[in-house]
Amino acid sequence: MALSALFLTSGAALAQQGSAAAGKALYMRNCSGCHLASGAGGVHFGDAVSADLRAPGLETTYHHSTKLMLRAILQARDEDGKRLDQPMPAWAGKITQAQALDIISYLKTLHS
Repeated sequence: MALSALFLTSGAALAQQGSAAAGKALYMRNCSGCHLASGAGGVHFGDAVSADLRAPGLETTYHHSTKLMLRAILQARDEDGKRLDQPMPAWAGKITQAQALDIISYLKTLHS
């Protein structure tokens, strides 16, 4: 029930719960290998003949809702519930929802 209440909370309220400083440390440890330290993305996965899968840039994530970003980070799913490209792991069970909120708070600072 508490989880349901959290998802019903507005995106702005959720983002306020995260710590950008803690999120930066988590991002550098868990995300920057694919999305780069700057958040610019572009890391290519696969070989020269495979599909061109590149980690997306994250500097424009500020326009996504916190709920959608939580879903992308924890479940590796988009707004329609479709699985994100395979290199993106689902982080549920590896990081907590609070840690994901920290990462989101950090990502929302990248556009400023």
